[in-house]
Amino acid sequence: MRRKHLQRLRKSHSKARASRKKAIWKLTNETLTPKQRLARKKSLEALSLVRREKRSLPTAAKQIGLTQETIIRNTNAFRKVRGRWKAKSIDHIPRVMTIYEKGRKRIVEVANSRTASLIGEYHNRVKHFLDTSKSSFLRELPKKRFKDKAGRIHVLETDPRAILTIKAREPKPEFFEIYHR
Repeated sequence: MRRKHLQRLRKSHSKARASRKKAIWKLTNETLTPKQRLARKKSLEALSLVRREKRSLPTAAKQIGLTQETIIRNTNAFRKVRGRWKAKSIDHIPRVMTIYEKGRKRIVEVANSRTASLIGEYHNRVKHFLDTSKSSFLRELPKKRFKDKAGRIHVLETDPRAILTIKAREPKPEFFEIYHR
């Protein structure tokens, strides 16, 4: 009995070692340790600075507090062009995101930055709809279907009534009054 227990322990330790050696950008969110999750989050922030704000990798790395090598290793989203690191237009880093589907709020893990951008655009359109009450922003969404990391197809909710119902169900944050009038 003790021998089987030791064998199981060795197997679990070898799996843990294998996941530590595997690149962070290849791992799913549930297999990451908290330290690896933080490293991925910071690396994605740096990648975002390089892509959106046109910062250089050294500048972004310094601002985030990581080394260039760490960011490159964690994202696999950079290539060298004429001696400088340039961000690739698409990366294949899994991300966990929230969507509205079939009248509910769901959490999905997407496989690449293209799908993450689609979901980001969707949330911007939902916010714009909630601010202006114009449902045309939701209808004009170019792509409403996508596949998650596991290959399941999801359809983004574009029905204005369903979105209002979902938002009504969300808890409202409490604001405490600090100063007495």
